Amino acid sequence: MPSLPPSNSSRIVYSILHLGLPVIAALFVVTLFLPGQHYRNAKLGKYAAVPSFSLTERSGKIITNHDLEGKIWVADFIFTTCPGPCPIISANMARLQQKLAGDSRVQLVSFTVDPQDDTPAVLAAYADHLGADPQRWWFLTGPEKPLYDLIHHGFLQSVEDNHGKQLQPGQYLVSHSTYMALIDPQGFIRGFYNGLNDDELNSLYEGIRQLENE
Repeated sequence: MPSLPPSNSSRIVYSILHLGLPVIAALFVVTLFLPGQHYRNAKLGKYAAVPSFSLTERSGKIITNHDLEGKIWVADFIFTTCPGPCPIISANMARLQQKLAGDSRVQLVSFTVDPQDDTPAVLAAYADHLGADPQRWWFLTGPEKPLYDLIHHGFLQSVEDNHGKQLQPGQYLVSHSTYMALIDPQGFIRGFYNGLNDDELNSLYEGIRQLENE
């Protein structure tokens, strides 16, 4: 039995399959990687509330969570002698500071994971090297136990002190997360972003803009 010729609707489907799919795929890829576009459409989560803390800033001033109430803020976790990811994370934080220049609604906060060595004076020298605005970008340190408890249970990040241990190849004095956290004005973590990834830095920036429009 001879096959029936395709109907008009079938011809349209065939045309799409033969010609349209590559175009559609290309448009999808372009849209996906258009700077900021897919980030702008992403919905922010809502994770744990950051618990109370009291830590020392590089200036010697005591900073608590109450100093950040009503602010959008970004937290990262670094140490000044880190030879691996920390310089990249800090450089990306500096880029974020530049992108947010003049936006007083956002505060940047770096928590050391090596309070044993990162005194306020050491953090101050590190911050100066990065060009960190002392009003807009804080560097915090304090006793290890409450600081590590805050990182573990408050920010849901990993951190482990390796001082005095036999370091394995690729292991540093402190093992820690490379993620940045975005916190809303009510103190809730709204997202985690890989501090080593340029695309995720763009995503973080768009997340900040979303919070500013909530």
